[in-house]
Amino acid sequence: MKVILLRDVKGVGRKYEEKNVSDGHALNMLIPRKLAVAANGPGAKQVAEMKKQEVEHKARNEALFEDSLGKIASKTVSVKMRANDQGHLFASLNAEKLSRLLKEEGIEIAREALVLSEPIKACGSFRIPIYIAEGREAHFTLEVLPA
Repeated sequence: MKVILLRDVKGVGRKYEEKNVSDGHALNMLIPRKLAVAANGPGAKQVAEMKKQEVEHKARNEALFEDSLGKIASKTVSVKMRANDQGHLFASLNAEKLSRLLKEEGIEIAREALVLSEPIKACGSFRIPIYIAEGREAHFTLEVLPA
């Protein structure tokens, strides 16, 4: 039976691929769990539309990302956080919090693009890499100041 996968399925295939699987596997596992739809059924047109929308959404997000990257690349961003007298932060700063703080500044960078080897736990200046794609990256300087 030919099916179109709605998600990545280990051992079967990747999202939106058309695969030939056994009837039992398709009817008993893939279709009831909404992992696939029949390739010749009414769901096939919906899957094609979903794939088209996902490609458009991805292109839009990439354009936003490139715009934000232009605003921040090779610049210094200052953030004030609560710290004790020795400069240790009360709450560590991880990629998710940093992404949220940058969004408040008007710079949208996805959490996945910010790669921190470990959470920031002290005041100071840090060089933060932003991974764009394989082989491409940019950097910005983050200054954590005591509030």
